[in-house]
Amino acid sequence: MISVIIPVYNEEECLLRNDVYYQVISQSGELIFVDGGSSDNTVTLAKKLGRVISAPKNRAIQMNMGAEGAKYDILLFLHADAFIHLESLQHIVNAIENKRYIGGCFKQVLDDPAIIYRWIAWTGNIRARVSKVFYGDQAIFVRKDVFQQLRGFPEVKMGEDVLFTKKLRRKGRVGILPFAVNCSARRWKRQGVWQTFLLNLRINTALFWDQNLDHLTDAYQDVREGIK
Repeated sequence: MISVIIPVYNEEECLLRNDVYYQVISQSGELIFVDGGSSDNTVTLAKKLGRVISAPKNRAIQMNMGAEGAKYDILLFLHADAFIHLESLQHIVNAIENKRYIGGCFKQVLDDPAIIYRWIAWTGNIRARVSKVFYGDQAIFVRKDVFQQLRGFPEVKMGEDVLFTKKLRRKGRVGILPFAVNCSARRWKRQGVWQTFLLNLRINTALFWDQNLDHLTDAYQDVREGIK
């Protein structure tokens, strides 16, 4: 079995729209929502779909607290606006139990068929395959014991996925499963493709040189209405 951990904050609309999807996931694994202090009906809705854990509003802290409360030996960190097929859970289990990987992610597909978004997903998948560094919206999975040995995600304001998977790739074999995680293009659309690309470049450059990312926090705009 597998524990699916989803950090949430004011995701009422997403939970309402995708409640059937979450119900299906919860029947095949443990579903944990980690709420960062939502002011809407996120918590009420999430309690009908799975377990809810409260945490400070910080994605790394939320995911770490979810992992701490998880009861299964395999962890999958999924964004609230991302979708995987039910069979993908078993593909993760097979990859871990057959000792193929200690962790990894999925092939990303954005939910807009426009050429620019297909290009973004395609280049992102190539980057992940070559570098073995994964982004959170690619649905990162990992053995729980390995996650604990690495002390989870670094509890920084951003870039926790990159910092964690850099440690993970040094721990053992990781890879991209050839199955899709369907992700929302909402950040690219709200911030603008070119602006988002440049911001991601600035973040990755800062991470490469071990620079403090606090000065980029305000620029990393939250896509949810009214949240910065």
